Amino acid sequence: MKSRKRDSLSDSAATRREKNANRKRAQDDLVESEQRLRSVLQCTPVPGFVIGRDHKVIYWNRALEELSGIPSHEVIGTAQHWRAFYRSGARPCLADLLVDRDFRAIENWYSGKCRKSALIEDAYEATDFFPELGEGGRWLRFTAALIRGAEGGEEGALETLEDITEKKRAEDSLRDSERMLQSVIQGSPIPTFVIGRDHRVIYWNRSLEELSSIRAHEVVGSTDHWRAFYHSGARPCLADLLVDRDFDAIESWYAGKCRKSPLIEESYEVTDFFPELGEGGRWLRFTAASIHDSEGRLVGAMETLENITEQKRAEEELHKAQKLESLSAMAGGIAQDFNTLLSAILRNVFLAKISAPDEDKMLEDGLAIAEKAGLRAKELTHLLITVAKGGYPVRKVTDLAPLIRKMAGPIPGGHGVKVDITVADDLWQADVDESQIQQVLRHIVDNAVEAMPDGGIVDVQAGNAIVEASDRLPIREGRYLKISIRDHGSGIAEEHLSKIFDPYFTTKESRRGLGLAVSYSIIRNHEGLIRVESKEGHFSAFHILLPAAANN
Repeated sequence: MKSRKRDSLSDSAATRREKNANRKRAQDDLVESEQRLRSVLQCTPVPGFVIGRDHKVIYWNRALEELSGIPSHEVIGTAQHWRAFYRSGARPCLADLLVDRDFRAIENWYSGKCRKSALIEDAYEATDFFPELGEGGRWLRFTAALIRGAEGGEEGALETLEDITEKKRAEDSLRDSERMLQSVIQGSPIPTFVIGRDHRVIYWNRSLEELSSIRAHEVVGSTDHWRAFYHSGARPCLADLLVDRDFDAIESWYAGKCRKSPLIEESYEVTDFFPELGEGGRWLRFTAASIHDSEGRLVGAMETLENITEQKRAEEELHKAQKLESLSAMAGGIAQDFNTLLSAILRNVFLAKISAPDEDKMLEDGLAIAEKAGLRAKELTHLLITVAKGGYPVRKVTDLAPLIRKMAGPIPGGHGVKVDITVADDLWQADVDESQIQQVLRHIVDNAVEAMPDGGIVDVQAGNAIVEASDRLPIREGRYLKISIRDHGSGIAEEHLSKIFDPYFTTKESRRGLGLAVSYSIIRNHEGLIRVESKEGHFSAFHILLPAAANN
């Protein structure tokens, strides 16, 4: 009996010793685990703190000491961790709200700034600006997660913080730069678009909207920018060829019209006519340049366009005036001499006619033919003098409205051509030679009739116009009458437009080619302007500007 009791006591003592040893190992493991956790938290470069269920701080690492300027001994064991972030007054941190499981309060305190973590259960991520943290404030990206014990019970929360101030400022600076770039492009009076490496439109400014009549929302994000310039079908723009670095294709598409920019590398300048841009077409001077990122990689191209239609027409007017001046000097001299010779010839033909015997019918007929030919030659001479000198207009204040309205209705011998007239009720009076202006209108209407052999409508509009310096027209600023005569015939080929007012230039075998030259000379000597626009196969339109009388 005594032996069995002694053995039982011995087993009980061994059990107690084993339990004590296990408890000691568990305590040592816990201490070691806590030391390891403390070491991890202290050594991590990510600022962080841990609070318990009672909201008191358990850990406050060195990185957070650096970020907040608060040493750990000031907050460990207290619930004043908020001081690091909200100096003006106590308020819960994200970790506090998680410990309280107050998820609605999380949404209230961090509305629009937080989200549930996609990686950790019972964890939230937020980004916010802390104006009282450091000098000038700090942007922080922070995460709070619940800490659970071995049996799954909630023991507190861990909150880690990342200072993203510099990154945020860089992003804001980039956004500001992009906004500024967009403002510069949008506010520029120069039509501009930008495409990316994939040829899709990134920017399409308001000036280009006006020039092309295509709104930005119709093309941004698409590769349809060609629609602004080539309505008949897709083809690459200069910017597209630069994005593809296809410099040979640039020479092919714009042969004789382009050159490399002397100022910018990988940039080209081109001047070209776009017949499908606007009514009557447009002359554009455009430049495309490659866009590279900070590392030199090609990311897109920018193309700027300048509408130089009026400038081009002014140059053509000057060239035309210089050419006509030279031709006029020669034609005037020849015409005067020819007129003198014709007068002598006709005088002698007349003397021969009255001296010829009545019975000599053959001689009489021959002299009549010679006289008729001489009179036609004299008429031609007078036309040449008009081209050369404008026919010496006798100008006076004239109301042109009745003269213009008189043209309305069907044209005799016009093969079904009818003239529609629109005259402004307040049309100013003009300082003109009425008979010469009537001659000009007749020449242009005759031209329109010939352009519509199957009949049609000739539209004549007359109104008032103000010419300003910004219009870049080769006439003085001031008030003018504008007369526009438009037919709907076959139009004029682009290569013929610059020659249409040249003496003896004509595409019709039945005409001498002096009518429009005479018209140009008359209008020029009235200190006005005559211009033509045309779209082959659709229409031709002549626009006349005549100075308004001073007494209007």
